[in-house]
Amino acid sequence: MLAAIRQFFEARSVTEVSTPSLSRSGTFDAQLASFEVSDKAGKLFLQTSPEYALKRALAFYGEAIFEITPAFRRGDHGRQHNPEFTMLEWYRPGLGLTGLMSEVVDLLNTLPEPPEIWRTRRADLPVYSFRSVFEARFGVNPNEADLSSLWEWVQETGAQVTHLEPYDDDQFRSDCLDFLFLEVLQPSLGDIFFLTEFPQCQAALAEIDPGTGAAQRFELYWQGTELANGYLELRDPAAILSRHTLMAAARVNRGLPSIAFDSAFAEASALMPPCSGVALGIDRLVMVWLEAKALSEVQLFPWPNH
Repeated sequence: MLAAIRQFFEARSVTEVSTPSLSRSGTFDAQLASFEVSDKAGKLFLQTSPEYALKRALAFYGEAIFEITPAFRRGDHGRQHNPEFTMLEWYRPGLGLTGLMSEVVDLLNTLPEPPEIWRTRRADLPVYSFRSVFEARFGVNPNEADLSSLWEWVQETGAQVTHLEPYDDDQFRSDCLDFLFLEVLQPSLGDIFFLTEFPQCQAALAEIDPGTGAAQRFELYWQGTELANGYLELRDPAAILSRHTLMAAARVNRGLPSIAFDSAFAEASALMPPCSGVALGIDRLVMVWLEAKALSEVQLFPWPNH
């Protein structure tokens, strides 16, 4: 599978690069926790994604690049989560979200021995708008729903919500919207589909459409598994700093460690060509390709006993 992926990108003149797993800066996402190590010079972070480093490489080279690399997320344990996993991430200058979604499908079409579900679905994958499916079910734009209503709807699902605690910030809005999508909306959307037009609070490092107010990103879902996550990439250092500041406040609210702003990454973002980028979990890809139900079924060294 890895050989097929590399052949696919070589045929499209996308250059493979290698970036560091250790950095002085970690992710500022309040939903992610980094492993920390230290040396004589101070604290280092194992990267939750190669995103920051790849964008610095993209700013330097200015051409399409990809990387297959280990990534690390502390506390991620479960059927579809491991603290250490393999990530494929690539960036395509001049390509919009629709083009990148097509390229994701093209990549999957080149992989060996596809399962029956992919052979029957790949010709015409449905594309759903987060905003549209949310409005159809709850009667309000997810950007405009008040936090008390979101929390009430979460509790009405009857599902376990001990991992959520109310806060008056956009991160809590995002957590509620995530929960409602997974518990209420996703089950009715089919086996394999793309999701687009995310709420602003889930923009992360994606551009926001000034006309619709939606975050310009997509996710690919495969029978309940999030397989790929793509952005129309944000290239404004001031906007990146603003989002870091909001997330830093959310981290303080939750008692999480503060994360220094990665100014080198932010400055490099302004030098990137207009582009879209996507990350895809290789471990999850192997899992769904082999029609397994858990990562442990397809790993020689399953967590935590490896």
